[in-house]
Parts: sequence; C-alpha cells; structure tokens
Amino acid sequence: MHDWTLVALAVDWEKGVVTITLKNSRSEDVFIVADGLVSLIVPRREAWGGSVSVNAMEGPRLLTNGDYYLALEMQSGDRIELEARTITLPVSLSE
Repeated sequence: MHDWTLVALAVDWEKGVVTITLKNSRSEDVFIVADGLVSLIVPRREAWGGSVSVNAMEGPRLLTNGDYYLALEMQSGDRIELEARTITLPVSLSE
C-alpha cells in the first residue's frame, strides 16, 4: 500500500460505514470499507509536509472488545485511525 494515493474518506453516519477510496500503483480505484464504525480520527497537520500518499498501514488488528483497528500513516506524517466491527481491504495489497 506504500505510495498509494488517498483520494477520499466518506462516512455514512446513519449506517456507521466509512469508505476510504485510494488509487493503487496502477491508478485504479480501490476501497477500504469499515462497517460498524466506532471511532474515526482524521488529522491533517502535515508535520512532514503536504502529501496525499500512504506511507504504511497498520492492521487490521483484532481488539480485545471484538472490534478491529486500522491505521494509515500518510507521508505527511498524519495518522488516520479507525475502529469498526469489520474492515474489508482491497483484494490485492501488493500492487
């Protein structure tokens, strides 16, 4: 997922669903979908400078409460974090 481009984050508040749209290394739209949203933290401080590219992904990791945690570290230094009941990743993360 390194160097993939973050395009958008959409929250359906009523349904508790977050959809993160990214462009993979072939410039194809791919999606991370989190259902049963509990928490979403989206800072945009850009401590390392402006960037729309992903540096690294942590998770999804099962938490002791049964939810899943996922973090996207952006090349700007920002860390987007979410907790949800389920998290679905793009089919191929190696692109």
